[in-house]
Amino acid sequence: MFDGRENKMEDHIGTEKIVHGQQWGTLHGGYFSDPAIARPLIEAAKGILAKSPADIVVDLGGGTGFLLNQLASHEIGADVALVNVDCSEAQLDLIDKNSISSVCTSLGEFRRNAIATEQKRFFFLMRSVLHYLGENGVTSLLRHLRDQAREGEFFLHQSASFDNEDEAACLNSLYKQMRTHKWYPTVNDLKKRLADSGWRVTATTPAHTLLLTSDDLGRRYALDASDLVLMRDTMAREFGKMNRVFQIMPSGFQASLHYHIYTCEAASF
Repeated sequence: MFDGRENKMEDHIGTEKIVHGQQWGTLHGGYFSDPAIARPLIEAAKGILAKSPADIVVDLGGGTGFLLNQLASHEIGADVALVNVDCSEAQLDLIDKNSISSVCTSLGEFRRNAIATEQKRFFFLMRSVLHYLGENGVTSLLRHLRDQAREGEFFLHQSASFDNEDEAACLNSLYKQMRTHKWYPTVNDLKKRLADSGWRVTATTPAHTLLLTSDDLGRRYALDASDLVLMRDTMAREFGKMNRVFQIMPSGFQASLHYHIYTCEAASF
């Protein structure tokens, strides 16, 4: 059972509501609304659904419904129901209500029986959500989601994760200085947590990197100029120039958030 640590996630999302709604599509250079950037995840979903058809696709933390819209445009099947689960009403207000159903709830409160009967086959989709849970909350959520899945159902997610501990430590330090609860694992750590939670990881592939500028981070997390200068100086002192994930710029800094796509199948208990 989920242990309630997701409260941190909801508290943090509250501070980000300034960029929810219409502004979300333009955030970080339009990363989360770009069909080309989403294409590897969409293609992976199509491949799974072609081999293992589902009655319902549930996008967990699906925001404005962008991914489900992309799936619908790729003809995944007229009989497949699309359901967007998110706790932000501002995001859900923008979904295409003609083709997508919405459930306004936190992921910790999500229950499959609130969407459909047990006999229906689910496919779970997620992008850029797990880091909201913090280091202590990720495994609890993964176990909760496994409890909602039937053996053999798939969970496809694109999650921020790094190839080595130094890069993960660099971004975790940055986000801690921004007074967030967000936390980023290494690929190996996340794969272990998935396995320990009852998910069999069948594939892991790199996805498009998200470039974070200090200006965008300041807008998203309500940071003023003095906050950003202090962060820039502290990061330079502690990490220098880690070219793959962090760079000092003349008027600020930029960071690279690396993503991987994880194909997971619900294993037997």
